[in-house]
Amino acid sequence: MAERSRRARAATDRLPGLGRLEQLVLRGDGLTTTSLEVLTGEQVTARPLQHWVVAATNDLSVAGAGANPYTGTASLAVAAELRRAHDLLELLPEESLLVREVLLRGAGQVWATSSVSCVLDRLPEQVVRVLSTSEAPIGRTLHEAGVVTARRLAGWGRRPAGRWAAHLAGVGSETEQIPGREYVMTLPGDGRPLGYFAEWFSPAIFDDPSDANGRNR
Repeated sequence: MAERSRRARAATDRLPGLGRLEQLVLRGDGLTTTSLEVLTGEQVTARPLQHWVVAATNDLSVAGAGANPYTGTASLAVAAELRRAHDLLELLPEESLLVREVLLRGAGQVWATSSVSCVLDRLPEQVVRVLSTSEAPIGRTLHEAGVVTARRLAGWGRRPAGRWAAHLAGVGSETEQIPGREYVMTLPGDGRPLGYFAEWFSPAIFDDPSDANGRNR
């Protein structure tokens, strides 16, 4: 990413294409769905495009060197997320991983997308049951269950939309630079990592309301 949290601690308007509102969403620790609902004035729901639960011991040989988790086949995506989980989430052999790709939709448009890997065995049983068997959003499910988490921002800024351009409102091409962020969700009691999230946002949600085609936010 062009900007990293460790390089710019204070809010600034000097980052190309990223004003204070964008930074509030990218660098803040609030729920993504809540932020989108405040910005758009719409109810935002999560629609998983892909949903897998895989064991930590799954064979990783299907992932080629340097495999990109957001392109290619489903098997490549899962294997790449498993590699990331072993590296960043300290995944243990007896644990299992929830891997999702999600569209966050408003009344008729997709305002954000997310790729998620989450270690299920570090969550209460009732939360595991909900996340494993439904489309419930992870952040909101944890919040409603009273599971306290913290976030460690890994990167934020502007990135190519890539294949998400086909889904995100107002994005015209895969090469268009759009707001995005990456963070690791941790359990504050012992600091263990719980999940890794990569999110892309439609630039339209940050438009001046007077330019939003008359839509009242």
